[in-house]
Amino acid sequence: MSDWDALNEFLRTDPRDIGCDLALDALPAYSEMAAAGGHPERLFPGLAAHLKSCRACFRDYEALVRAIREFGGDEPR
Repeated sequence: MSDWDALNEFLRTDPRDIGCDLALDALPAYSEMAAAGGHPERLFPGLAAHLKSCRACFRDYEALVRAIREFGGDEPR
């Protein structure tokens, strides 16, 4: 990535974006709310902004939601 590309990406970043470190801390709660049919973007707008711009965190979010829906609430086997 060139310096110009990096600058352009930075300038496109939503100022509400909380970044990967904070996103990963809040991702379990956000994912549980989403899996339950809630609206976590209302409670976590900075995380919602981050998920729109970070593919890696969005993939983690999708995987967590799938796991919660498939295994959530079940006792370990």
